[in-house]
Amino acid sequence: MTLMSQTPPDSKDDGLPNIGLRLRHERRARRLRLKDLADSSGCSESLLSRIENNLVIPSLTTLHRLCKTLEISVPELLSPPDETSCVVYREGQRPRYDNGGPVEGDGSMAEVLVPFEDGRLLEAHIWHVPADGKWCGPYQHFGEETGFVLEGALELKVKNDTYIIGTNDSFFFKSDLSHSYRCHGDRDCRVIWVNTPPTF
Repeated sequence: MTLMSQTPPDSKDDGLPNIGLRLRHERRARRLRLKDLADSSGCSESLLSRIENNLVIPSLTTLHRLCKTLEISVPELLSPPDETSCVVYREGQRPRYDNGGPVEGDGSMAEVLVPFEDGRLLEAHIWHVPADGKWCGPYQHFGEETGFVLEGALELKVKNDTYIIGTNDSFFFKSDLSHSYRCHGDRDCRVIWVNTPPTF
């Protein structure tokens, strides 16, 4: 039996990373449900939920299992927030998340534009959405979203309306409206997509 340290969510020591928030970010970036990560890591869904909400501090053994499933290292997860005044990602160097996993498996891929940090207000990616892919979604959460189509065309469904957004077109909608998307046509689509607050 693995022992966990109890700590209230508002008593995180200064200088320590927000482990729960970072774990949630990494899980959502890979489009994994809570159950997916819990099952793959050999811990209960309720325990993982408590870790993500900073109600417990995971043991090193549990942390290793979670990081192995997420394909990140424990030091990477525990590293302090980057205090660099400006982060520059050169072409080909942006972190990437594949969206071909067990949740959606649509083959899309996201390049990260805004590095993760506790308290960040924006989330931005370049989404590469393959032609002939299935619908991604529906999603519904707090916030706002905007985007700009760099190549191809995006089919976006917001609430009960469907929009075809072509190259050099942009869009905006409130995230609490049910929304889904997929590539439109036989050409792959690339979209700059910005969310606030971060949702992945």
